[in-house]
Amino acid sequence: AAGGRRVVLFALLPLVAAELVSTGSSWWLTRWAAAPATAQLPYLLGFAGWAVASAVLVVVRSRMMLSLGLLAGEVLHSELLTRVLAAPLSFFDVTPRGRVLSRFSREMLTVDVSLPSALQTYLSTLASVGSTALVVLAASPLFGAFLLPLAFAYSAVQAFYSASSRELKRVEAATRSPLLSHVAASLDGLATIRAFDARRRFGSECERTLDANLRASLASALVNCWLGLRLELLGATISAAAA
Repeated sequence: AAGGRRVVLFALLPLVAAELVSTGSSWWLTRWAAAPATAQLPYLLGFAGWAVASAVLVVVRSRMMLSLGLLAGEVLHSELLTRVLAAPLSFFDVTPRGRVLSRFSREMLTVDVSLPSALQTYLSTLASVGSTALVVLAASPLFGAFLLPLAFAYSAVQAFYSASSRELKRVEAATRSPLLSHVAASLDGLATIRAFDARRRFGSECERTLDANLRASLASALVNCWLGLRLELLGATISAAAA
């Protein structure tokens, strides 16, 4: 939706450049530490140049990812709106209103904001891990013996987490639709609810649907905590192996 394969290389350029500049600044810092006391100013200016270049590339990378996410969201929103407006009346008879509202609200927010941020974090972390692994391998070749078991462990954790998180996200989306439908119906029939003194019944129904949605959200948060703990343990293992 953001342009297809033609924008992939264009989006990866600032990411790779930022990682190269970050690695270069670390290399420059090691040279500065070994430099004599009389040559501090050139190294200071050089390190400032590396820092400015890294900051500029990070801003460009973030701006590009955000722009691509907004472009994809605009295209998907236009297509979704066109399909909904052109849908027959039978579609609205069998589709809950909350499901349509969820598509235009939370899921469009995910496309506009959450996915670009997650993709940027994933790619930057992947580039950082790759460059760090290469540097550690160059300094300690024995570290290569631990790479295959660690890669297998990461793959196993990722597969287990992805399956669980995907199902929990589906449950969360499914429980959000009745909540939105109930809120929309309550707002439309607010005068009738007050006339028949049904506020307590509708309030209880709203609390029930809200609790169901929050249970799914809490389970998703707990799964993220589970993943964070495993990643911390694997990270500590990597540090111990590199040492």
